[in-house]
Amino acid sequence: MIERRMSLTWRVSAFVAAAALLLGACSTAPMNKPLDQAALNSGSSSISLGGYRSRGLPQGDTSDQLLVLLASSGGGKRSAAFSYGVLRGLRDFKIDANDRERRLLDELDTYAAVSGGSFPAAYYGLYRDRIFTDFERDFLKTDIGSYISGIYLLPWKWEWMVNPTYGTNDEMGVIYDKLMFHGATYADLLRNGKPFVSINATDINYGTVFAFSQDQFDLICSDLSSFPVASAVAASNGFPVLFSPITLTSYAKQCGGREPVWVKAAAAGAPLSRERQLAELARLYLDPDKTNYIHLMDGGIADNLAMRFMIETAIAYGDNVGRIREAGFDRVRRILLISADGESSRNSSWPEQRTVSGLGQIFSAVSGTQIDSYNFETLILANSELAGLVAFLKKLRCAEAPVIDGHSCDDVQGFFEHLSLSGITDAAARERLQHIPTGLTIPDTDVDELVAAGERQVRESKVLAEFRDSLDGRSGTAIGE
Repeated sequence: MIERRMSLTWRVSAFVAAAALLLGACSTAPMNKPLDQAALNSGSSSISLGGYRSRGLPQGDTSDQLLVLLASSGGGKRSAAFSYGVLRGLRDFKIDANDRERRLLDELDTYAAVSGGSFPAAYYGLYRDRIFTDFERDFLKTDIGSYISGIYLLPWKWEWMVNPTYGTNDEMGVIYDKLMFHGATYADLLRNGKPFVSINATDINYGTVFAFSQDQFDLICSDLSSFPVASAVAASNGFPVLFSPITLTSYAKQCGGREPVWVKAAAAGAPLSRERQLAELARLYLDPDKTNYIHLMDGGIADNLAMRFMIETAIAYGDNVGRIREAGFDRVRRILLISADGESSRNSSWPEQRTVSGLGQIFSAVSGTQIDSYNFETLILANSELAGLVAFLKKLRCAEAPVIDGHSCDDVQGFFEHLSLSGITDAAARERLQHIPTGLTIPDTDVDELVAAGERQVRESKVLAEFRDSLDGRSGTAIGE
């Protein structure tokens, strides 16, 4: 009897292994492609021409006097629902732009996101207002957790066990594509124009933010346009241990040693400057002897607020008048930076416990410690960079003319609003929503509460009201004033 049971077990195991091997032989993870040689730039401003980058998108009908930036944090479906609520709030928030009433959402120029926040960002970038009718069905109220379980429990999903080029997060990319993105690539986002959507992951080789933009892909001589949006979202949401990295190939050798102009300038700067640090990182990617592959995991590891992309972009622009004018920022009078922060609170009971030994507790403690330690610093740095940009724009504009577009040259203001679960005024509601676990399946009632909280924070925001009033000529408290 024992021998028969062992034989049956062996046969089942052999069948499962054979099935998995067959699956592994049939598919591979989607890979990034090299830049076409015809796209390479003969000048020095950037490595390639065109592609999905902020300054390359058409202005559309947004005001050239406003720069509106939104960042959605990590935090699983909790953050996705809160950020979606913020989008609904921005849709309903009316402003006067160039003597016409506009939805604040329609003036959005850049939408950066990490981890859970990347779902509404990518969805809005592709489908615009369809998010308000379909996103809850396609994602927020879909049991994503069951798909994750299937990767580990269903033998026909075990390709990741036997195929070294196909990981668990590659399979999640397939799932996200089936549920939400339906084959969409960055070429689709490019056709849609503004807002520029920056999905951010963490490069675990260097421990830094990796943004899915053509500027970033230029450093590895790769074409972003054919890359699946679903794979970018999977990379941004790739929680360590639970998911494997999303891997990119560097084709840097094929770009003939080209460097973006900002890298050359910053590399000659002060050794301890942030500009120099970013340039040195860029050169690690540009050097084919140092970087052959890029391994990407959850964006929250490097920056769970999705603010570092904004900060590093500002640093890269620095006081470069040419780049500022190329982007059209010399016409900007109002800058609004919004952080939609759906992070949970620390577990206040752990300091009272003798042991914290559960696997889930350990993962939460390790990841949360790093995330919480840097968020406050990130907010301070973002505020500082925004103030610096406002000051530089005043100087630049007033060097051009005393009056620009009918406004005093120094009429430039910046506003920074941090919308977060910690800002919920009702203590009981705040406590309940902050303690929703970070995951991709939460009860529908929690989704509804989080969405309503995001909408309410926009509606009741004093900073957003001051920003709106400043457009009408009424005074408000802006950064740097």
